[in-house]
Amino acid sequence: MHITDLELTNFRKFKKIKLNNLKRINAIIGKNGVGKTSIIESIYFGSIAKSFKSYYDDVLLNEEESFFKIKINLEKENFNKKLEIIVNGKDKKAKIDGQLIKKLSNYICEYSVVLFSPDDIRLIKDNPNTRRNYLNIKLSNINKEYIDLINNYNKLIKSKNDYLKKINLNSNLDEKYLDVLDEKIAEIGINICKYRKEYIENVNEYINIIFKKFKKEDEIKLKYLSDFLNKTKKDIILMLKKVRKKEIILGLTTTGVHRDDFEFIHNNKNAVNYSSQGVQKLILLSLKLSEIKLLDNKYKIKPILLLDDLFSELDESNQKKIMKLLSKKYQTFITTTDLNNIKVKDLKEINVIKIKEVI
Repeated sequence: MHITDLELTNFRKFKKIKLNNLKRINAIIGKNGVGKTSIIESIYFGSIAKSFKSYYDDVLLNEEESFFKIKINLEKENFNKKLEIIVNGKDKKAKIDGQLIKKLSNYICEYSVVLFSPDDIRLIKDNPNTRRNYLNIKLSNINKEYIDLINNYNKLIKSKNDYLKKINLNSNLDEKYLDVLDEKIAEIGINICKYRKEYIENVNEYINIIFKKFKKEDEIKLKYLSDFLNKTKKDIILMLKKVRKKEIILGLTTTGVHRDDFEFIHNNKNAVNYSSQGVQKLILLSLKLSEIKLLDNKYKIKPILLLDDLFSELDESNQKKIMKLLSKKYQTFITTTDLNNIKVKDLKEINVIKIKEVI
C-alpha cells in the first residue's frame, strides 16, 4: 500500500499544497521551520485522525481559518481509495471515496503508519500516560474492536468517578451502582489487558534481535505492568471492592487498566534510569523497527514509514544500518535539511520534494 497523492488545505502553515506522484522513498527537503514535519504530521493524522505533535486539533489550523482538510489518494493492493478528513472546530468528519463515514473508528485503519521522531524519547522519559497512549494508538490502528473497548472503558471510568464524588458528598447514596460499574470495568478491562499483553509479547519477539544490530552484547525487552494482569474477573471485582473506601475519599478510580504502564528493560534494568541518552534512542529505533516487522509478519499490513529528522539524530554508521533494515517494500517519507544525510546506494531512487516557502 502507498500514498500516490496528498493535498492539504489550511493545515499548519499551508494554505494549500499538493504533492502528486509520490514514490517509494520521498525526501522532504528544506530549511528548519518551513513545514517539513507538517507534511509527515498530515500523513499521520490521515491514518488515525490524531496528531503526534499536539493533543488539540485547533493548533493544526492555519491562522484565521475555521477548518482544515487532508485529502489522500491511497493505492491499496489492486484498487485505489480516496480518503478525506475535515476538521472544523470540534467537528471531525471522514470520507472514503466521497462517502461520509458515520463512525470515525470505521475510518481509522485504512492505512497504518510507523513514525520515527525525535519526540519518541518521551516514550521512555515521560509518565505512564504517554506509554498508554502509545499502546492505544498502535492497537487501534490494527484492531477496530480495541477502539470500542477503550471508548466504552473510558465512559465507565468517567461515570464511576462522577458517582464516587457524589457519594463522598452524600454518604447515604447506594453503592450498588458502583457494583454494577465495577463488574463492567472488570469485564472490559480484562479484554484491554489481554490485547495489550499480546502486543507487548509480539514486540518482544523482534526488539532484542533488532537491538543487537546496534548493541551486540546488550539485551532489551518490554515489561508490561497492569493491575489486571493474569487476574480473573472475580479477582478484579474483589480487588476493586477492597479499594472502594479509598476511592470514595479521593473521588477517583485508582485501580484499573487506565493506570497501565510498561517499562523498557535494558540489561535487566529500567532504561529510564540506567541507559544513556544515546542508547535510549537506539532502544526506540529498535521498537519502531519491531513495529514494522510485527505489522507485516503477523497482521499482513505493510505500513507507511514516517522518518522525521531521524538522520540528524544518528551517526553515519547507524544511518546506514537503518536504511539497510528498512525494506524496499515499504513506502517511506523522510524529512531532512540535506539530501546527503540519506544514506542510500542510488539517490535516483529518491523522490525529492523541496519546500522552500509556504504555499
